[in-house]
Amino acid sequence: MTMLYVKDPLCFKASIDISLEVLSEIDDGLLREFVDSIPSSVSWVSLETTSEVEESLKCCLVKFKETKTYHWLREDFKNALYDIEIQLNKKVS
Repeated sequence: MTMLYVKDPLCFKASIDISLEVLSEIDDGLLREFVDSIPSSVSWVSLETTSEVEESLKCCLVKFKETKTYHWLREDFKNALYDIEIQLNKKVS
């Protein structure tokens, strides 16, 4: 288990929900379960994740950034995804 730190959980949750809606083939249940566990708050939270969730999240982010929907997202939604992407990429290094 590892931790992801989220500045704005409500914003992150909404942006991941949008990505899963666009990329329905990625919605493997595991990622949906993770998203459903994110609290609907606007203050910092630490989220415990498994390596499987992190891999699904990475895959989802990479594919979502290739869609037109991503480019139409509000900046705060993009920033929430970018913050998580940075954390996930640091864990690889």
